[in-house]
Amino acid sequence: MYQLSEVESNYRRLFKDFLRNSYINGLKLLLLHSPVHYAKALWLAFLAVIVVWTHIVIVNLTLEYIDQPTEIHMAPNLVHVSNSPFPAVGVCRSSMISKSLMHNYAAKIYLHQTQNGAAVGNGSRYSPLGLEVLADRLLLLSNFYLNADEEAPLDVAELGQLHWLLTSYYNGSEYSVHDILRELTPDCGDLVLRGIVYGTPVNTSQLFIKRATSSGVCCIFNYRRPSYSRYPGQRERDDAEMAALPQVVFESNSVLNGIQFVLQDTNQDDYTLSYFTNTAFRLLIFPQEDYASVQSNKHGEILVDHNTIVEIPVQPKFFDSSAAVRDVTPTVRRCYFPEEGRKLLNQSYYSLDECILLCRINSMLQHCGCASSPMAGTALNVSYCSLLDLPCLMKWRSVWYGFTEYPYVEQDEGAAEDASSMAQCPLCLPSCDGVNFEISSNVAPLRRSFNSSGYGHGLLKDLNNDRPLSIIKLFFKLRFAQSTQMDMVGDWIVLLNRFGGILSLMYGFSIISYIEIFYYLTGKWFVFYYRAWIKPRNDSNKIDSVTSSLHWNE
Repeated sequence: MYQLSEVESNYRRLFKDFLRNSYINGLKLLLLHSPVHYAKALWLAFLAVIVVWTHIVIVNLTLEYIDQPTEIHMAPNLVHVSNSPFPAVGVCRSSMISKSLMHNYAAKIYLHQTQNGAAVGNGSRYSPLGLEVLADRLLLLSNFYLNADEEAPLDVAELGQLHWLLTSYYNGSEYSVHDILRELTPDCGDLVLRGIVYGTPVNTSQLFIKRATSSGVCCIFNYRRPSYSRYPGQRERDDAEMAALPQVVFESNSVLNGIQFVLQDTNQDDYTLSYFTNTAFRLLIFPQEDYASVQSNKHGEILVDHNTIVEIPVQPKFFDSSAAVRDVTPTVRRCYFPEEGRKLLNQSYYSLDECILLCRINSMLQHCGCASSPMAGTALNVSYCSLLDLPCLMKWRSVWYGFTEYPYVEQDEGAAEDASSMAQCPLCLPSCDGVNFEISSNVAPLRRSFNSSGYGHGLLKDLNNDRPLSIIKLFFKLRFAQSTQMDMVGDWIVLLNRFGGILSLMYGFSIISYIEIFYYLTGKWFVFYYRAWIKPRNDSNKIDSVTSSLHWNE
Protein backbone atom coordinates (compact mmCIF):
# COMPACT_ATOMS: atom_id res chain seq x y z
CA MET A 1 0.00 0.00 0.00
CA TYR A 2 0.98 3.55 -0.61
CA GLN A 3 1.97 5.73 2.29
CA LEU A 4 -0.56 8.34 3.37
CA SER A 5 1.70 11.16 2.18
CA GLU A 6 1.87 9.59 -1.29
CA VAL A 7 -1.94 9.40 -1.44
CA GLU A 8 -2.30 13.03 -0.38
CA SER A 9 0.26 13.94 -3.03
CA ASN A 10 -1.75 12.15 -5.67
CA TYR A 11 -4.95 13.91 -4.54
CA ARG A 12 -3.09 17.18 -4.84
CA ARG A 13 -1.93 16.26 -8.33
CA LEU A 14 -5.50 15.37 -9.25
CA PHE A 15 -6.73 18.78 -8.00
CA LYS A 16 -3.96 20.62 -9.87
CA ASP A 17 -4.83 18.67 -12.97
CA PHE A 18 -8.42 20.00 -12.67
CA LEU A 19 -7.21 23.58 -12.19
CA ARG A 20 -4.84 23.32 -15.14
CA ASN A 21 -7.26 21.79 -17.63
CA SER A 22 -10.63 23.32 -16.56
CA TYR A 23 -12.35 25.79 -18.88
CA ILE A 24 -13.47 27.94 -15.92
CA ASN A 25 -11.70 31.30 -16.01
CA GLY A 26 -9.58 32.25 -13.04
CA LEU A 27 -8.68 28.77 -11.78
CA LYS A 28 -5.27 28.57 -13.51
CA LEU A 29 -4.10 31.61 -11.54
CA LEU A 30 -4.14 29.44 -8.42
CA LEU A 31 -1.25 27.37 -9.88
CA LEU A 32 1.02 30.38 -10.47
CA HIS A 33 3.64 31.49 -7.99
CA SER A 34 3.04 34.88 -6.36
CA PRO A 35 5.42 36.85 -4.12
CA VAL A 36 2.42 38.41 -2.33
CA HIS A 37 1.40 36.58 0.81
CA TYR A 38 -2.15 35.22 0.84
CA ALA A 39 -2.66 36.33 -2.76
CA LYS A 40 -4.01 32.91 -3.76
CA ALA A 41 -6.24 32.78 -0.67
CA LEU A 42 -7.69 36.21 -1.49
CA TRP A 43 -8.18 35.23 -5.12
CA LEU A 44 -9.87 31.97 -4.09
CA ALA A 45 -12.18 33.87 -1.70
CA PHE A 46 -13.08 36.32 -4.46
CA LEU A 47 -13.90 33.46 -6.85
CA ALA A 48 -15.99 31.76 -4.15
CA VAL A 49 -18.01 34.95 -3.56
CA ILE A 50 -18.63 35.34 -7.29
CA VAL A 51 -19.71 31.70 -7.65
CA VAL A 52 -22.03 31.84 -4.65
CA TRP A 53 -23.55 35.18 -5.71
CA THR A 54 -24.22 34.11 -9.30
CA HIS A 55 -25.86 30.87 -8.15
CA ILE A 56 -28.07 32.81 -5.73
CA VAL A 57 -29.18 34.95 -8.67
CA ILE A 58 -29.86 31.80 -10.70
CA VAL A 59 -31.89 30.23 -7.90
CA ASN A 60 -33.98 33.42 -7.54
CA LEU A 61 -34.62 33.53 -11.29
CA THR A 62 -35.70 29.90 -11.17
CA LEU A 63 -38.08 30.51 -8.27
CA GLU A 64 -39.56 33.56 -10.03
CA TYR A 65 -40.07 31.49 -13.16
CA ILE A 66 -41.80 28.71 -11.21
CA ASP A 67 -44.03 31.27 -9.46
CA GLN A 68 -44.86 33.32 -12.57
CA PRO A 69 -43.60 32.08 -15.97
CA THR A 70 -45.22 34.98 -17.88
CA GLU A 71 -44.21 38.53 -18.71
CA ILE A 72 -46.63 41.36 -19.46
CA HIS A 73 -45.95 43.46 -22.53
CA MET A 74 -47.72 46.68 -23.44
CA ALA A 75 -49.11 46.50 -26.95
CA PRO A 76 -47.67 49.32 -29.11
CA ASN A 77 -50.95 49.94 -30.92
CA LEU A 78 -53.82 51.98 -29.50
CA VAL A 79 -57.46 50.87 -29.45
CA HIS A 80 -60.34 53.22 -30.21
CA VAL A 81 -62.69 53.78 -27.26
CA SER A 82 -65.67 52.81 -29.40
CA ASN A 83 -64.54 49.21 -28.88
CA SER A 84 -65.01 49.61 -25.13
CA PRO A 85 -68.34 49.09 -23.36
CA PHE A 86 -69.32 52.04 -21.25
CA PRO A 87 -69.59 51.12 -17.55
CA ALA A 88 -72.83 51.11 -15.62
CA VAL A 89 -73.47 54.20 -13.49
CA GLY A 90 -75.45 53.95 -10.26
CA VAL A 91 -76.82 57.03 -8.49
CA CYS A 92 -77.79 56.57 -4.85
CA ARG A 93 -79.40 58.94 -2.34
CA SER A 94 -77.80 59.44 1.02
CA SER A 95 -81.12 58.63 2.73
CA MET A 96 -81.67 54.88 2.62
CA ILE A 97 -85.45 55.01 3.21
CA SER A 98 -88.00 57.67 2.27
CA LYS A 99 -90.00 58.83 5.29
CA SER A 100 -93.20 59.41 3.28
CA LEU A 101 -93.04 55.98 1.62
CA MET A 102 -92.22 54.40 4.96
CA HIS A 103 -95.37 55.90 6.51
CA ASN A 104 -97.47 54.76 3.54
CA TYR A 105 -96.15 51.22 3.88
CA ALA A 106 -96.65 51.31 7.67
CA ALA A 107 -100.27 52.41 7.10
CA LYS A 108 -100.91 49.26 5.06
CA ILE A 109 -99.54 47.02 7.78
CA TYR A 110 -101.41 48.98 10.45
CA LEU A 111 -104.66 48.57 8.52
CA HIS A 112 -104.04 44.85 8.19
CA GLN A 113 -103.30 44.66 11.92
CA THR A 114 -106.51 46.53 12.74
CA GLN A 115 -108.79 44.57 10.41
CA ASN A 116 -107.36 41.22 11.45
CA GLY A 117 -106.54 42.07 15.04
CA ALA A 118 -108.44 39.21 16.66
CA ALA A 119 -107.46 36.63 14.05
CA VAL A 120 -103.75 37.42 13.84
CA GLY A 121 -103.56 38.02 17.57
CA ASN A 122 -104.56 34.50 18.55
CA GLY A 123 -101.66 32.96 20.40
CA SER A 124 -99.53 36.09 19.94
CA ARG A 125 -97.66 37.56 22.87
CA TYR A 126 -97.32 40.94 21.11
CA SER A 127 -99.67 43.86 21.64
CA PRO A 128 -100.81 45.92 18.60
CA LEU A 129 -98.53 48.75 17.50
CA GLY A 130 -99.53 52.34 16.77
CA LEU A 131 -98.98 53.79 13.31
CA GLU A 132 -96.05 56.02 14.28
CA VAL A 133 -94.38 53.28 16.30
CA LEU A 134 -94.82 50.84 13.43
CA ALA A 135 -93.30 53.34 10.97
CA ASP A 136 -90.26 53.84 13.19
CA ARG A 137 -89.97 50.08 13.63
CA LEU A 138 -89.58 49.68 9.86
CA LEU A 139 -86.25 51.48 10.10
CA LEU A 140 -84.85 48.21 11.46
CA LEU A 141 -84.86 46.99 7.85
CA SER A 142 -82.03 49.40 7.02
CA ASN A 143 -79.69 47.22 9.10
CA PHE A 144 -79.71 44.70 6.26
CA TYR A 145 -77.60 47.16 4.27
CA LEU A 146 -73.85 46.76 4.51
CA ASN A 147 -72.16 49.36 6.70
CA ALA A 148 -69.30 48.17 8.86
CA ASP A 149 -68.91 51.37 10.87
CA GLU A 150 -72.49 51.88 12.02
CA GLU A 151 -73.54 50.15 15.22
CA ALA A 152 -77.23 50.19 16.12
CA PRO A 153 -78.63 48.52 19.23
CA LEU A 154 -81.08 45.75 18.41
CA ASP A 155 -84.02 44.72 20.55
CA VAL A 156 -84.84 41.06 19.96
CA ALA A 157 -88.45 41.60 21.05
CA GLU A 158 -88.91 44.44 18.54
CA LEU A 159 -87.41 42.32 15.77
CA GLY A 160 -89.70 39.43 16.65
CA GLN A 161 -92.83 41.59 16.64
CA LEU A 162 -92.01 43.20 13.27
CA HIS A 163 -91.16 39.77 11.86
CA TRP A 164 -94.52 38.46 13.03
CA LEU A 165 -96.40 41.45 11.55
CA LEU A 166 -94.70 41.16 8.14
CA THR A 167 -95.28 37.41 8.02
CA SER A 168 -98.96 37.98 8.79
CA TYR A 169 -99.19 40.80 6.22
CA TYR A 170 -97.89 38.47 3.50
CA ASN A 171 -100.39 35.76 4.48
CA GLY A 172 -97.91 33.67 6.39
CA SER A 173 -95.44 33.34 3.51
CA GLU A 174 -91.80 34.37 3.67
CA TYR A 175 -91.44 38.11 3.13
CA SER A 176 -88.67 39.61 0.99
CA VAL A 177 -86.54 42.25 2.70
CA HIS A 178 -85.01 43.03 -0.69
CA ASP A 179 -88.33 43.96 -2.29
CA ILE A 180 -89.66 45.79 0.77
CA LEU A 181 -86.59 48.07 0.75
CA ARG A 182 -87.10 48.75 -2.94
CA GLU A 183 -90.69 49.76 -2.20
CA LEU A 184 -89.51 52.17 0.50
CA THR A 185 -87.24 54.04 -1.97
CA PRO A 186 -88.56 56.71 -4.41
CA ASP A 187 -88.57 55.99 -8.13
CA CYS A 188 -85.73 57.06 -10.38
CA GLY A 189 -87.81 59.82 -11.95
CA ASP A 190 -87.73 61.67 -8.62
CA LEU A 191 -83.94 61.46 -8.45
CA VAL A 192 -82.70 61.88 -12.05
CA LEU A 193 -84.74 64.72 -13.53
CA ARG A 194 -83.16 65.31 -16.93
CA GLY A 195 -80.45 63.95 -19.15
CA ILE A 196 -78.54 64.57 -22.35
CA VAL A 197 -76.83 61.82 -24.36
CA TYR A 198 -74.64 62.93 -27.28
CA GLY A 199 -76.16 66.41 -27.07
CA THR A 200 -79.75 65.11 -27.40
CA PRO A 201 -82.23 65.37 -24.50
CA VAL A 202 -83.47 61.97 -23.30
CA ASN A 203 -86.21 60.67 -21.04
CA THR A 204 -84.29 59.58 -17.94
CA SER A 205 -87.14 57.38 -16.73
CA GLN A 206 -86.44 55.17 -19.76
CA LEU A 207 -82.69 54.95 -19.05
CA PHE A 208 -82.49 54.31 -15.30
CA ILE A 209 -83.74 51.26 -13.42
CA LYS A 210 -84.08 50.88 -9.64
CA ARG A 211 -82.00 48.12 -8.09
CA ALA A 212 -80.83 47.26 -4.59
CA THR A 213 -77.14 47.39 -3.68
CA SER A 214 -75.24 46.46 -0.54
CA SER A 215 -75.69 49.97 0.89
CA GLY A 216 -79.00 51.19 -0.52
CA VAL A 217 -81.41 51.18 -3.46
CA CYS A 218 -79.90 53.06 -6.42
CA CYS A 219 -80.96 54.18 -9.88
CA ILE A 220 -78.62 52.58 -12.41
CA PHE A 221 -77.88 53.59 -15.98
CA ASN A 222 -76.58 51.15 -18.61
CA TYR A 223 -77.23 48.12 -16.37
CA ARG A 224 -77.30 44.64 -17.94
CA ARG A 225 -77.55 42.35 -14.92
CA PRO A 226 -80.60 40.08 -14.52
CA SER A 227 -82.95 40.94 -11.69
CA TYR A 228 -82.25 39.50 -8.24
CA SER A 229 -85.70 40.08 -6.76
CA ARG A 230 -87.01 37.37 -4.44
CA TYR A 231 -90.29 37.07 -6.36
CA PRO A 232 -90.26 35.29 -9.77
CA GLY A 233 -92.97 37.61 -11.13
CA GLN A 234 -91.00 40.69 -10.12
CA ARG A 235 -87.86 39.24 -11.70
CA GLU A 236 -89.69 38.79 -14.99
CA ARG A 237 -90.94 42.38 -14.90
CA ASP A 238 -87.48 43.69 -14.03
CA ASP A 239 -85.81 41.73 -16.82
CA ALA A 240 -88.41 42.93 -19.30
CA GLU A 241 -87.80 46.51 -18.16
CA MET A 242 -84.06 46.09 -18.63
CA ALA A 243 -84.52 44.51 -22.08
CA ALA A 244 -86.64 47.49 -23.14
CA LEU A 245 -83.92 50.00 -22.24
CA PRO A 246 -82.38 51.66 -25.33
CA GLN A 247 -78.83 50.66 -26.15
CA VAL A 248 -76.49 53.63 -25.81
CA VAL A 249 -73.27 53.32 -27.84
CA PHE A 250 -70.42 55.71 -27.06
CA GLU A 251 -68.37 56.34 -30.17
CA SER A 252 -65.93 59.05 -29.15
CA ASN A 253 -64.55 61.14 -26.31
CA SER A 254 -65.14 64.70 -24.94
CA VAL A 255 -67.96 66.12 -22.84
CA LEU A 256 -70.21 66.71 -25.86
CA ASN A 257 -69.95 63.01 -26.75
CA GLY A 258 -70.86 61.85 -23.26
CA ILE A 259 -73.83 61.84 -20.92
CA GLN A 260 -75.11 64.55 -18.58
CA PHE A 261 -77.70 64.11 -15.85
CA VAL A 262 -79.39 66.43 -13.41
CA LEU A 263 -79.88 65.01 -9.92
CA GLN A 264 -82.35 66.38 -7.41
CA ASP A 265 -82.47 65.24 -3.81
CA THR A 266 -85.54 64.94 -1.59
CA ASN A 267 -86.49 67.49 1.03
CA GLN A 268 -84.83 67.30 4.40
CA ASP A 269 -88.10 66.33 6.10
CA ASP A 270 -88.19 63.14 3.98
CA TYR A 271 -84.80 61.93 5.30
CA THR A 272 -84.58 58.95 7.64
CA LEU A 273 -81.19 57.25 7.88
CA SER A 274 -78.08 58.18 5.89
CA TYR A 275 -75.24 55.97 4.74
CA PHE A 276 -72.75 58.77 5.46
CA THR A 277 -72.88 61.72 7.81
CA ASN A 278 -73.31 64.12 4.87
CA THR A 279 -76.14 64.35 2.34
CA ALA A 280 -74.09 63.84 -0.83
CA PHE A 281 -75.19 61.58 -3.66
CA ARG A 282 -73.16 58.41 -4.11
CA LEU A 283 -72.04 57.54 -7.62
CA LEU A 284 -71.10 53.91 -8.36
CA ILE A 285 -69.22 53.10 -11.58
CA PHE A 286 -68.80 49.42 -12.40
CA PRO A 287 -69.09 46.90 -15.31
CA GLN A 288 -72.53 46.47 -16.84
CA GLU A 289 -73.16 42.92 -15.67
CA ASP A 290 -71.62 43.13 -12.19
CA TYR A 291 -73.52 43.52 -8.96
CA ALA A 292 -73.67 47.23 -8.10
CA SER A 293 -71.05 47.25 -5.39
CA VAL A 294 -67.39 48.24 -5.43
CA GLN A 295 -65.70 45.16 -3.95
CA SER A 296 -62.43 44.67 -5.79
CA ASN A 297 -61.62 48.40 -5.66
CA LYS A 298 -60.66 48.43 -9.34
CA HIS A 299 -63.44 50.85 -10.31
CA GLY A 300 -64.87 53.84 -8.49
CA GLU A 301 -67.29 55.27 -5.99
CA ILE A 302 -67.61 59.06 -6.02
CA LEU A 303 -69.46 61.39 -3.65
CA VAL A 304 -71.37 64.19 -5.40
CA ASP A 305 -72.17 67.10 -3.10
CA HIS A 306 -75.29 69.20 -3.52
CA ASN A 307 -75.07 72.20 -5.83
CA THR A 308 -71.98 71.00 -7.69
CA ILE A 309 -71.04 70.10 -11.26
CA VAL A 310 -68.95 66.92 -11.41
CA GLU A 311 -67.09 65.90 -14.56
CA ILE A 312 -66.01 62.25 -14.57
CA PRO A 313 -63.58 61.26 -17.34
CA VAL A 314 -63.54 57.48 -17.85
CA GLN A 315 -60.44 55.92 -19.40
CA PRO A 316 -60.70 52.26 -20.47
CA LYS A 317 -57.69 49.94 -20.48
CA PHE A 318 -57.90 46.80 -22.58
CA PHE A 319 -56.11 43.61 -21.65
CA ASP A 320 -55.97 40.17 -23.23
CA SER A 321 -53.84 37.04 -23.15
CA SER A 322 -52.34 34.92 -25.92
CA ALA A 323 -53.18 31.29 -26.56
CA ALA A 324 -49.84 30.22 -25.09
CA VAL A 325 -50.92 31.48 -21.65
CA ARG A 326 -53.72 28.89 -21.58
CA ASP A 327 -51.15 26.14 -21.09
CA VAL A 328 -50.26 27.63 -17.71
CA THR A 329 -52.48 26.83 -14.73
CA PRO A 330 -54.72 29.67 -13.43
CA THR A 331 -52.97 29.65 -10.05
CA VAL A 332 -49.66 30.39 -11.78
CA ARG A 333 -50.86 32.97 -14.32
CA ARG A 334 -53.27 34.45 -11.70
CA CYS A 335 -56.25 34.94 -13.97
CA TYR A 336 -59.15 33.06 -15.56
CA PHE A 337 -60.21 32.90 -19.17
CA PRO A 338 -63.99 33.42 -19.61
CA GLU A 339 -64.85 29.75 -20.00
CA GLU A 340 -62.73 28.83 -16.97
CA GLY A 341 -64.42 31.45 -14.78
CA ARG A 342 -67.91 30.44 -15.91
CA LYS A 343 -67.14 26.82 -15.14
CA LEU A 344 -65.77 27.75 -11.72
CA LEU A 345 -68.91 29.66 -10.72
CA ASN A 346 -71.26 27.37 -12.67
CA GLN A 347 -72.99 30.32 -14.31
CA SER A 348 -72.88 32.29 -17.56
CA TYR A 349 -70.90 35.28 -16.26
CA TYR A 350 -67.59 35.61 -14.43
CA SER A 351 -65.69 38.54 -12.98
CA LEU A 352 -63.56 39.06 -9.90
CA ASP A 353 -66.39 40.97 -8.20
CA GLU A 354 -68.86 38.21 -9.11
CA CYS A 355 -66.61 35.58 -7.57
CA ILE A 356 -66.19 37.65 -4.40
CA LEU A 357 -69.97 38.17 -4.26
CA LEU A 358 -70.69 34.43 -4.35
CA CYS A 359 -67.91 33.79 -1.87
CA ARG A 360 -69.46 36.38 0.45
CA ILE A 361 -72.84 34.66 0.13
CA ASN A 362 -71.24 31.34 1.05
CA SER A 363 -69.63 33.02 4.06
CA MET A 364 -73.02 34.33 5.20
CA LEU A 365 -74.49 30.86 4.87
CA GLN A 366 -71.56 29.51 6.86
CA HIS A 367 -71.87 32.03 9.70
CA CYS A 368 -75.62 32.66 9.89
CA GLY A 369 -77.24 29.95 7.77
CA CYS A 370 -78.78 32.54 5.44
CA ALA A 371 -77.86 35.42 3.11
CA SER A 372 -78.92 39.05 3.43
CA SER A 373 -81.26 39.85 0.52
CA PRO A 374 -79.85 43.27 -0.49
CA MET A 375 -76.26 42.01 -0.12
CA ALA A 376 -76.81 38.77 -2.03
CA GLY A 377 -77.28 40.44 -5.41
CA THR A 378 -78.22 37.21 -7.17
CA ALA A 379 -81.28 35.08 -7.84
CA LEU A 380 -79.56 31.92 -6.64
CA ASN A 381 -81.70 29.47 -4.71
CA VAL A 382 -80.32 30.17 -1.24
CA SER A 383 -81.90 30.71 2.15
CA TYR A 384 -82.46 34.43 2.76
CA CYS A 385 -82.32 36.06 6.18
CA SER A 386 -85.34 37.43 8.00
CA LEU A 387 -85.49 39.95 10.82
CA LEU A 388 -84.83 37.16 13.30
CA ASP A 389 -81.41 36.61 11.67
CA LEU A 390 -80.43 40.27 11.85
CA PRO A 391 -78.39 40.00 15.11
CA CYS A 392 -76.13 37.41 13.48
CA LEU A 393 -75.69 39.56 10.37
CA MET A 394 -74.85 42.58 12.52
CA LYS A 395 -72.28 40.55 14.43
CA TRP A 396 -70.39 39.50 11.31
CA ARG A 397 -71.07 42.34 8.86
CA SER A 398 -67.60 43.87 9.27
CA VAL A 399 -66.30 40.66 7.67
CA TRP A 400 -68.30 41.29 4.51
CA TYR A 401 -67.73 45.03 4.26
CA GLY A 402 -65.27 46.01 1.54
CA PHE A 403 -62.54 44.02 -0.17
CA THR A 404 -59.69 44.96 2.17
CA GLU A 405 -61.45 43.71 5.29
CA TYR A 406 -63.10 40.76 3.61
CA PRO A 407 -60.59 37.95 4.37
CA TYR A 408 -60.47 38.70 8.06
CA VAL A 409 -62.60 38.52 11.16
CA GLU A 410 -62.21 41.13 13.86
CA GLN A 411 -61.07 39.47 17.06
CA ASP A 412 -63.63 40.87 19.45
CA GLU A 413 -64.92 39.09 22.51
CA GLY A 414 -67.99 37.73 20.83
CA ALA A 415 -66.39 36.64 17.55
CA ALA A 416 -62.97 35.36 18.55
CA GLU A 417 -64.23 31.85 19.04
CA ASP A 418 -65.49 31.54 15.45
CA ALA A 419 -62.76 33.65 13.82
CA SER A 420 -60.87 30.68 12.45
CA SER A 421 -63.92 29.55 10.48
CA MET A 422 -63.69 32.51 8.08
CA ALA A 423 -61.25 31.95 5.23
CA GLN A 424 -60.13 34.04 2.30
CA CYS A 425 -61.40 33.22 -1.18
CA PRO A 426 -58.26 31.84 -2.88
CA LEU A 427 -60.14 30.81 -6.04
CA CYS A 428 -61.20 34.36 -6.96
CA LEU A 429 -58.84 35.71 -9.61
CA PRO A 430 -59.09 38.52 -12.21
CA SER A 431 -60.05 37.85 -15.82
CA CYS A 432 -57.38 37.23 -18.46
CA ASP A 433 -59.36 39.12 -21.13
CA GLY A 434 -61.48 42.24 -20.76
CA VAL A 435 -61.37 45.93 -20.00
CA ASN A 436 -60.79 47.97 -16.86
CA PHE A 437 -61.66 51.60 -16.23
CA GLU A 438 -59.71 54.41 -14.64
CA ILE A 439 -61.98 56.92 -12.95
CA SER A 440 -61.22 60.54 -12.03
CA SER A 441 -63.36 63.56 -11.26
CA ASN A 442 -63.36 67.36 -11.56
CA VAL A 443 -65.69 69.35 -9.32
CA ALA A 444 -67.01 72.89 -9.78
CA PRO A 445 -69.71 74.79 -7.82
CA LEU A 446 -73.16 75.09 -9.34
CA ARG A 447 -74.38 78.69 -9.52
CA ARG A 448 -77.70 79.13 -7.77
CA SER A 449 -80.65 80.60 -9.69
CA PHE A 450 -81.13 84.35 -9.22
CA ASN A 451 -84.92 84.29 -8.85
CA SER A 452 -87.69 81.92 -7.87
CA SER A 453 -88.60 81.22 -11.49
CA GLY A 454 -85.45 79.13 -11.80
CA TYR A 455 -82.68 78.87 -14.34
CA GLY A 456 -83.23 80.52 -17.69
CA HIS A 457 -81.47 78.19 -20.15
CA GLY A 458 -79.52 74.99 -20.64
CA LEU A 459 -80.02 71.66 -18.94
CA LEU A 460 -81.38 73.36 -15.80
CA LYS A 461 -83.96 75.53 -17.55
CA ASP A 462 -87.01 76.26 -15.35
CA LEU A 463 -85.54 74.35 -12.39
CA ASN A 464 -84.99 76.11 -9.07
CA ASN A 465 -83.06 75.45 -5.90
CA ASP A 466 -85.99 74.56 -3.66
CA ARG A 467 -84.51 71.07 -3.58
CA PRO A 468 -80.73 70.45 -3.85
CA LEU A 469 -79.45 70.01 -7.42
CA SER A 470 -76.29 68.50 -8.90
CA ILE A 471 -75.04 67.80 -12.41
CA ILE A 472 -72.88 64.85 -13.41
CA LYS A 473 -71.05 64.56 -16.72
CA LEU A 474 -69.50 61.26 -17.79
CA PHE A 475 -67.43 60.77 -20.93
CA PHE A 476 -64.44 58.92 -22.29
CA LYS A 477 -61.28 60.80 -21.39
CA LEU A 478 -59.28 60.09 -24.58
CA ARG A 479 -60.17 58.94 -28.05
CA PHE A 480 -57.77 56.02 -27.90
CA ALA A 481 -56.95 53.58 -25.09
CA GLN A 482 -53.87 51.50 -24.52
CA SER A 483 -53.97 47.73 -24.77
CA THR A 484 -52.03 45.28 -22.62
CA GLN A 485 -51.26 41.76 -23.76
CA MET A 486 -50.00 38.98 -21.55
CA ASP A 487 -47.84 36.53 -23.45
CA MET A 488 -45.62 33.58 -22.62
CA VAL A 489 -42.16 35.02 -23.24
CA GLY A 490 -40.51 33.73 -20.07
CA ASP A 491 -40.27 30.05 -21.10
CA TRP A 492 -37.43 27.68 -20.15
CA ILE A 493 -35.34 28.65 -23.22
CA VAL A 494 -35.28 32.31 -22.12
CA LEU A 495 -34.43 31.16 -18.61
CA LEU A 496 -31.55 29.07 -19.98
CA ASN A 497 -30.27 32.06 -21.95
CA ARG A 498 -30.21 34.12 -18.79
CA PHE A 499 -28.28 31.43 -16.96
CA GLY A 500 -25.72 31.20 -19.76
CA GLY A 501 -25.29 34.97 -19.94
CA ILE A 502 -24.70 35.32 -16.20
CA LEU A 503 -22.29 32.38 -15.91
CA SER A 504 -20.28 33.20 -19.03
CA LEU A 505 -20.03 36.88 -18.12
CA MET A 506 -18.70 36.17 -14.64
CA TYR A 507 -16.20 33.35 -15.19
CA GLY A 508 -16.76 31.68 -18.56
CA PHE A 509 -18.88 28.95 -16.96
CA SER A 510 -21.01 26.64 -19.13
CA ILE A 511 -22.85 23.35 -19.02
CA ILE A 512 -19.57 21.62 -20.00
CA SER A 513 -18.04 23.02 -16.83
CA TYR A 514 -20.72 21.28 -14.74
CA ILE A 515 -19.99 18.00 -16.57
CA GLU A 516 -16.30 18.56 -16.05
CA ILE A 517 -16.71 19.04 -12.28
CA PHE A 518 -18.96 16.00 -12.10
CA TYR A 519 -16.36 13.98 -14.01
CA TYR A 520 -13.54 14.90 -11.64
CA LEU A 521 -15.67 14.19 -8.56
CA THR A 522 -16.91 10.81 -9.81
CA GLY A 523 -15.20 9.01 -12.70
CA LYS A 524 -11.76 10.54 -12.40
CA TRP A 525 -11.71 10.15 -8.64
CA PHE A 526 -13.07 6.60 -8.82
CA VAL A 527 -10.39 5.48 -11.29
CA PHE A 528 -7.72 7.07 -9.15
CA TYR A 529 -9.05 5.38 -6.02
CA TYR A 530 -9.31 2.02 -7.80
CA ARG A 531 -5.76 2.23 -9.17
CA ALA A 532 -4.33 3.40 -5.84
CA TRP A 533 -6.01 0.99 -3.38
CA ILE A 534 -7.50 -1.99 -5.26
CA LYS A 535 -4.74 -2.77 -7.77
CA PRO A 536 -1.51 -4.34 -6.59
CA ARG A 537 1.10 -2.00 -5.24
CA ASN A 538 3.87 -3.16 -7.53
CA ASP A 539 2.19 -1.52 -10.53
CA SER A 540 2.69 2.03 -9.28
CA ASN A 541 3.24 3.45 -12.73
CA LYS A 542 -0.47 2.96 -13.49
CA ILE A 543 -1.42 5.38 -10.73
CA ASP A 544 0.87 8.01 -12.16
CA SER A 545 -0.68 7.56 -15.59
CA VAL A 546 -4.18 7.99 -14.18
CA THR A 547 -3.48 11.18 -12.31
CA SER A 548 -1.69 12.78 -15.22
CA SER A 549 -4.44 12.31 -17.77
CA LEU A 550 -8.02 13.41 -18.22
CA HIS A 551 -8.96 9.96 -19.53
CA TRP A 552 -10.14 7.05 -17.43
CA ASN A 553 -7.85 4.56 -19.21
CA GLU A 554 -10.40 1.80 -18.99
